Order: sequence, then C-alpha cells, then structure tokens
Amino acid sequence: MVYRIGLILLSSLASVVAQTSAAFQFLRTTVSPRSAALGSATVALPADAGTVILNPAIGATVERQTLSSTFLKHVLDINAGMLLYSGLPIFSGRLTIGAVYMDYGVFDRRDANGQPLGQFSAHDVALAAWYSDTLEPRLFYGIGPKLVWERLDQQHAWALAFDAGLLYTFPDQRTSAALSLLHVGTPLHHSPQPSLPTDLRIGLTHFLQGLPAIFNLSFVHLTEPTPSVWQKFANFVVGIEFRLSSVLQLRLGYDNLLRRAAPARQRGVTGMGVGTGITLSNIRIDYSATLVSAAALHRLGIQMDM
Repeated sequence: MVYRIGLILLSSLASVVAQTSAAFQFLRTTVSPRSAALGSATVALPADAGTVILNPAIGATVERQTLSSTFLKHVLDINAGMLLYSGLPIFSGRLTIGAVYMDYGVFDRRDANGQPLGQFSAHDVALAAWYSDTLEPRLFYGIGPKLVWERLDQQHAWALAFDAGLLYTFPDQRTSAALSLLHVGTPLHHSPQPSLPTDLRIGLTHFLQGLPAIFNLSFVHLTEPTPSVWQKFANFVVGIEFRLSSVLQLRLGYDNLLRRAAPARQRGVTGMGVGTGITLSNIRIDYSATLVSAAALHRLGIQMDM
C-alpha cells in the first residue's frame, strides 16, 4: 500500500511538472496564521488542524474534533478566509472538511471613453474534503478532492482538483518528515482557465531537545520548471516556533521564493513572517504578518477543540 500511494504521487507529478502557467492562484495564499508565520514550512507539522490544507495526512494526527477559522487581510480591499472542521471519525480514519474563499472587492466598470457603466466584483471559492488514516505505525496518509470556482464579473470558471500527502513520525517522537502534492486537477468543461497551480512540497519538522522550540523546513513549488534540478531547492521556506509558556508562542519564518519573486529594489525584508499564538483552555488565537515588498499580509485565526 505504501508503494502504491507513492507511485500515484509520482505519476501525478510527472503529468504536471511541465506546467508553466496556472489559474486559481488563491489556493496558494490562504493558509493558517500559524503556518504563515512559519513561512508555510508546516507540511510535516503534526497534530495541527490548521495545517491539513498543506498536507492532508496531518488530519490523521488530529485527535480531537477541531474547528479552525482564518481571516486574511490582503492589500487594497482584497480579503480572504478559510474554515476547516477536522477530526471527524469515519471508517478507521478521520475526515476534514473545509472551505476557502477570496473576495477581490468591487470595481468600477467604464467604457472606452472612461464613462462609468456601473460596478462589478470578483470572487474565488474552494470546497474540499480530505480523508486521512494510518498506513503503518508512524506512517500516515491523506487524500481528498476539492471543487474550485472563480468569478470575474459575468465570467466564471470551475475546476476539480485533488490533494494527497504522506507523513512519517520518527521513533524519537520529536521528528517528522512529509510529502504532499496539492491542487492536482483540471478545469471543468467550458472553463477557459489554464492549469491549476499544482504544488509539490517536502518538509521536515523537529521538536528541539532541551529548548522549547519547533524547527520547520520545507521545499515548495517543486513542480515548477527551473533551469536545473538544483535550482528547485532555492524554493525553500523555514520557520521556528518558540514556546515561551504554556499560553504564549512566538513564531518567525522566511519564504525564499516570495523574496526572489519581488523586484530587486523592493526585496528588503520581503518573505519574512512573524506571528504569535495564545492558548487558553481549548481555544488558540493566532496572528501573523507576512512582509511583501512595502506591504504586509495580516492573518487572524481561531482554533477551537469541540
């Protein structure tokens, strides 16, 4: 079974590695505040319901039913959000259901002479369900479909995609490694959009010994073409979380791909992420800020054990 799932992931990768353009880019930007503060390097971070969106296999390590919500304040009037319900027992595993949206605001419509013709809006929505279970002791898998919808004025597009992932926890119970393949699919009939933003991620998480901190490292967007294989590893993200107390966590992260994509004169601290978490009983409140050129993306989230 392990090899069978591995072959499925590799065959899916081979079919998408040549992609050069993609629509539905909002699928890449909506992550939890904890993940964002850690540079989105949480593909191997177990037992966090908010990270299932980056690796469906993590759902198998969520022991309680958990509701996670995220609000993202983007630049201008662009807002986005995410709602996940994780830990639902089904068969021998667990189910996570979720919704992601992005609202681009309202725009003025004008004719060729600049005369006003009313207004229009743009929205993105994705609905998903992921099933996760145990393959072998310490080895977990997750897989699930998502239905994606985009609308710009009177035009709209639909797509069907799948996510899959593996998570392995080492015997020391402090280290885990993971692989996930996200947004593998195709636009549906009559949808004019090009391919989806397929994303292959591999990562490592380590709970440091003697220090209340969690180190996370991932390589992301590995399906995107590069001049050489080695240049793919420039797409790294890294993050560390310090547990200052049982209540307060401090998080720092860095996204090298985000920095490389910015104009040379605007790079500065682009790609840096900071955030904090406050845990009160069965509720955790998270905040993060990701620096992009001269702007910042702010995320606020609440995670609640049900």
